[in-house]
Amino acid sequence: MLELPKEFIAKYRRLLGKEADDFLASFQMEADNGFHLNPLKDLRQFASLKRQAPIPWNRENGRYGKIFGESVAFLSGVSYSQEPSAQFVARVVDAQPGEKILDLAAAPGGKSTQIAADMNNQGLLIANEISFSRAKILSENIERSGITNCIVTNHRPDELAEHFENYFDKILLDAPCSGEGMFRKDPQAIKYWHSDYSSECANRQKEILKSVLSMLRPNGQLIYSTCTFAPEEDEQIVAWLLDNYSELSLLKIRKKDGIEDGRPQWADGNRELKNTARLWPNKIKGEGHFVARLIKSKGKNQKNKVNQLRSNLSRNDSQNLQNTFKENQFDFPIKQIYRFGDYLYLFPENCPEISGLKVLRLGLQIGRLKNKRFLPTHSLALSSLGNKISQTYDLSDYEFRQFIHGDIITNLKGNFVKGWVLMTKQSNGIGIGRYSDKVIKNFYPKGLRKTIHDQPRS
Repeated sequence: MLELPKEFIAKYRRLLGKEADDFLASFQMEADNGFHLNPLKDLRQFASLKRQAPIPWNRENGRYGKIFGESVAFLSGVSYSQEPSAQFVARVVDAQPGEKILDLAAAPGGKSTQIAADMNNQGLLIANEISFSRAKILSENIERSGITNCIVTNHRPDELAEHFENYFDKILLDAPCSGEGMFRKDPQAIKYWHSDYSSECANRQKEILKSVLSMLRPNGQLIYSTCTFAPEEDEQIVAWLLDNYSELSLLKIRKKDGIEDGRPQWADGNRELKNTARLWPNKIKGEGHFVARLIKSKGKNQKNKVNQLRSNLSRNDSQNLQNTFKENQFDFPIKQIYRFGDYLYLFPENCPEISGLKVLRLGLQIGRLKNKRFLPTHSLALSSLGNKISQTYDLSDYEFRQFIHGDIITNLKGNFVKGWVLMTKQSNGIGIGRYSDKVIKNFYPKGLRKTIHDQPRS
């Protein structure tokens, strides 16, 4: 039985009145698991996942249920485990191809992967995380999802603001918060809660938002969300924004399926706060969430001064790559390739200059140069651009298990020539192999082989 703090119980009895009993009883119910399907992948052979119960506010791609760590769906990036209520946030973002979007506190990547899918890999997504260890996890999830238009950065909000004044069409701040909405999913979060915790979090959220607003272009949208019930971090933060930033106004959020209006009486009484959205675990199948969508009015002299990134390849590098690509039948645009050490990245079109930024992933890592040879990478195999590898080998169930644990593939079906092979399962890239001497040598990343059995079942 989940033991809630006495002060927490008293607070919500006072705020909710007659609604409190049902609300508090919901904490003793089992949390609902969910995942979303990735439309950047080939979903035709995943009918069983599509048939699972849809999440009402993400009916097209959201499903109730679990995805396991060694499944084809997980390793190919076809699906991503994500709490059902959290999936509503990306629906409010409503990302469009060609937009410039910042997901400021993005780890582990559930919302970023949804946003990138909505963008269809067109435009620019910057997914940022202040914690380096969590930013690495974010980068891994971006890679597995086959996303090519994303830059993963590791910065404080004020550091990013120095680079991106008046730049983004949309900014999502899924704010660091008291986490009350996740108590039954993550009971450890209860240990951090105390009566002043929400006020402390609200002060931190205000500081972050100051940086956020300087990065939002005129007519741009701020989507602010939390996974807490606390008015101090929800309606009261939005009221503070409206009071202190006259250029901001609230946009309506379409609500149905049990999602409710925000509560103006928990802030300053401004009826516009009803345009925010609350997800209550006693009224939906999901955890607690709050979402607001605001727009910044057009002002004067608010042009961004962000320069575009150019390839850093030397003339010799460019010529060598062109020759290598021709030999391997690759046709990546040389002008969009950036070199970090031995690794080559295909950066998004209209990519901003990255000097001074801590970048973990710059678009798509396509390969590395080793002794002047081009070696395609795991990232390339997981993306839609993996089809540039001319040879493909579809793994049987047994061969799939062999491959992800690092074994070579023998007894091959079909004819091959010496060279690179895209390894697939259920029509999606799984990794890279190289055909030679009647076997396919395994280039599945050694780090993933070592940890594959140890991955938490998400």
